[in-house]
Amino acid sequence: MQVLWWLVPTLGTTGLAMIWAAWVGRARDDIRRDDSDAARLRMQKALARPTPQAGSSSRAGSTASARLPDVTHGVVVRKSAGRPVSSSDVSR
Repeated sequence: MQVLWWLVPTLGTTGLAMIWAAWVGRARDDIRRDDSDAARLRMQKALARPTPQAGSSSRAGSTASARLPDVTHGVVVRKSAGRPVSSSDVSR
């Protein structure tokens, strides 16, 4: 039984963390919530703005490539040399 005493601080800390998470995640009052028409209009304007495109640069004169880099996943794919492989080239 004495061997299990090392679990007490761990279980106590876990219990306190669960209580703290429940307290922080509780339902809040509607006093802080801004449901006014002005807030909805601000949100609508913010959502209507265009988002920046990936790979685009906002700086003038930037030499950044507009093409995204090739993503590799560890598989090598060789490009064909341009000529078809004949049956005489294949070793048996």
